Amino acid sequence: MSRKTRQETRRKPFSAGYAAAPVARSAGGGGPDPADSWVQAGLARHQSGALAEAEGLYRQALADRPDHPGALRLLAMVRYAQGNAVAALALLDAAVCCQPDLAAAWAHRGVVLKNLNRRSEAEDSLRRTLILEPGHPESLINLAAQLREDNRLAETLALLQPRWDPAAPHRMMPELALHLGAALHDLGRPEEALAPLEEVLRVQPDQGGAQLYYGAVLRSLNRIPEAQAAFTAAHRLYPGQTAPLTNLAVLAKEQGQIEQARHWLQKAYDLSGDPALLFRRMGALPIICQSREEILAVRETLREETLRFQAQGFTLSQPVTEIGQTCFLLAYHALDDKPLQEAVAALYRHACPALTQTAPHCLPDQRRPPDPDQRIRIGFVSEHFFLHTIGQLNHGLIKALPRDRFHVTVCLTPRPMDRLRQEICESADALVELVPGNLEETRRRIASQRLDLLYYTDIGMTPFTYFLAFSRLAPVQTVTWGHPDTTGIPNLDYFLSCDAMEPPDGARHYSETLVRLPGPTVLYPRPQFAMPFKSRAGYGLPEDAHLYVCPQSLFKIHPDYDALLVEILRRDPKGLLVFVTGRYRSVWEILHARIARTGPDVAHRIVAVPPLSTIDFVGLMAVSDVMLDPLHYSGGNTSLEAFSQGVPIVTWPGAFMRGRHTYGWYKLMGVDGLVAKDWQQYVDLAVLYGTRADARHEARRVLRERAGRLYQRTDSIAVLADVLEQAARSRRGW
Repeated sequence: MSRKTRQETRRKPFSAGYAAAPVARSAGGGGPDPADSWVQAGLARHQSGALAEAEGLYRQALADRPDHPGALRLLAMVRYAQGNAVAALALLDAAVCCQPDLAAAWAHRGVVLKNLNRRSEAEDSLRRTLILEPGHPESLINLAAQLREDNRLAETLALLQPRWDPAAPHRMMPELALHLGAALHDLGRPEEALAPLEEVLRVQPDQGGAQLYYGAVLRSLNRIPEAQAAFTAAHRLYPGQTAPLTNLAVLAKEQGQIEQARHWLQKAYDLSGDPALLFRRMGALPIICQSREEILAVRETLREETLRFQAQGFTLSQPVTEIGQTCFLLAYHALDDKPLQEAVAALYRHACPALTQTAPHCLPDQRRPPDPDQRIRIGFVSEHFFLHTIGQLNHGLIKALPRDRFHVTVCLTPRPMDRLRQEICESADALVELVPGNLEETRRRIASQRLDLLYYTDIGMTPFTYFLAFSRLAPVQTVTWGHPDTTGIPNLDYFLSCDAMEPPDGARHYSETLVRLPGPTVLYPRPQFAMPFKSRAGYGLPEDAHLYVCPQSLFKIHPDYDALLVEILRRDPKGLLVFVTGRYRSVWEILHARIARTGPDVAHRIVAVPPLSTIDFVGLMAVSDVMLDPLHYSGGNTSLEAFSQGVPIVTWPGAFMRGRHTYGWYKLMGVDGLVAKDWQQYVDLAVLYGTRADARHEARRVLRERAGRLYQRTDSIAVLADVLEQAARSRRGW
């Protein structure tokens, strides 16, 4: 969700609230306090909006009794409404001094302190209110808002969840239900967020902030038409604001509707004039390009707009939330990305100079002596340290780095715990929780660790770690092939890669210094599956077909690949080409239509199965006759999983490392019979292994026998450890 979407629920002003003046404590014990009459009269004028008259009456009360807490509190509210927060705070301090148990004064004091950006004191005042009056509504709302603003989402839940009763949702105020639902969404728990947001909209269907978050939750749950309806409703409620439009743009982009996404972003820019929206429109690249000509045109437009925006001097303040994307899809164009990535990074550096901050311990005159035990302090950074390809690829390295030489810190973002995340956390010597969207606080937290080396596992996959990498937070900063493309970011020193996967001229493809390692940078366990796999029928696939499975993300399927796939099916009348749809079926429909234009006669034999669990995904590969490795962008983790089952994969190594993963795995295994030298041989090999059981069975035997060479490569990790230690010690001058 965009920053502006979140602000719709966070910008609600702290409610001042009115309350009848408290019964005065009579100084003499007999009869009412005369000052109360002035306070009650002032309150009546206050509530009618006559602030000047109310102020005069409150001052008359204080002339009669200077320590009247109600008069002090209400006069403070007048001064605050008049824009004088400092004077209001002094009056509220006097009020709570006179009557320490006056909950309303503590509540208003929290409001004023927040306005003065004294956030810690504001929180203390709000919590004091809730001790005195546990159900104080405005303090609950204001405290929840402040906690969410500070990204303290777990504390937001601790405050609100005990007050949420799923059996009686109407008992929670809509404002609190909105904060609860929003916090659950931001923590990656959309299923739980649904009910509180639905309750808000039941009571307040025109609550635009709730519609925005409801749409975001529905999007996370893949309920796309409903999400679109919610964002459209928010646009109707907020016709002058950009958040509904940017969310509609995100939804359109993810479904492959790039022109529609650009339309929404242009409309948002026309409303606000915010140049960040032009940056987002610039980076809205097609998920499925229709031709090589379109790819070239898209890249030329990106290059031209990058240079134009830099010349115009556009500025950014919070690029993670303002831009909200990376040039991730460039890597799938089968071209040298270094010039474009460097140009885009240069644009961001000029638009937001604050991106390129340097941690104090990285300055030349701040050389830190080695720890007493001489260990290198290394930090691993990713948003994907959970049951995700990046988590699977990097857990072994995090665990295996020798602790007599390295102190390992894992820097990760908040999300629900799963098995792999738990193992990664337990493998670390220290954990740093990052604050998504808040670069300043994240930089502070990482810098406080005084790391010698920062290891990014997958720059380019998310805007948060991409923009974080512009800063110098360790003397040595490295990136590896979680997203196998150069970054163009000057503060990244080395790109760690597998020599078997790199072409001879690989170094020229990187803005970083390429380090070729003799093996992979991962310590990957051989996948084990206790459950039996489904049969072909379990996937809705015929038993008698020759299954050519290409289970990669659909954006990997380059237009150059279409004719090759069509030729395989024409050569094998019993062939069935199988993809996996991914999250949005609309993207599959765009791809299928493109391939069908090349081979209308075989289009009916090109099918896709819906998204699969891990075991079903591997099972699909296991029941295939042969797997097809896409041109230009090869399988990485997918190939490792397939080889564990002995599945033959036909590959044709490309010009860049990202198109040579499977080829590299084959080199490490000493297998070359499935590696094509050209277009025609790729087709020949695919049809051979697709149609001839004897060739297929022999390939499976060899792969099962040799696949062990890919897993638990401790020799490769030992070399990597030496490289990392040498780089860190050299930069430190130890």
